Amino acid sequence: MNWGNKIILAFIGFVGLIFVLVYVSVNTEFNLVEEDYYEKELAYESQMQRIRNHNALEVKPVFEIDRKAFLTRLTFPESIVKNMVNGKLTFYRANTTRHDKELKIEPDANGEFIIDISEFPVGAWKVKISWSDKEKEYYKEIAFVI
Repeated sequence: MNWGNKIILAFIGFVGLIFVLVYVSVNTEFNLVEEDYYEKELAYESQMQRIRNHNALEVKPVFEIDRKAFLTRLTFPESIVKNMVNGKLTFYRANTTRHDKELKIEPDANGEFIIDISEFPVGAWKVKISWSDKEKEYYKEIAFVI
């Protein structure tokens, strides 16, 4: 094979590689910003107050991940459970909103709320925990990887 054929083959290979990269980039879904980010930005100070309320708690909720059993456990102290009015747990994926899950927090008698994550795709997640009692609202974000 002479050098002219090698140049042509290298050029065809390069063009093929470009086509593959364009195909992959066009078919990749990216949703890196929340849909209502502007409204959330306007309410940022109240969100910071919720975070400060959580940080001021003497006994905080505990979030644990059991990667072998594909379970997460959110354990609330008794003092929080007896005063909790409502709560929301959101599993958030930054790269796509398709897999986001929002659950109402319903702790059992031991203050535990167990979630099966076996159907969740592997990757980086963020859990957003928010709840309120009769006086204040609380918020905590925890990043984790399945």
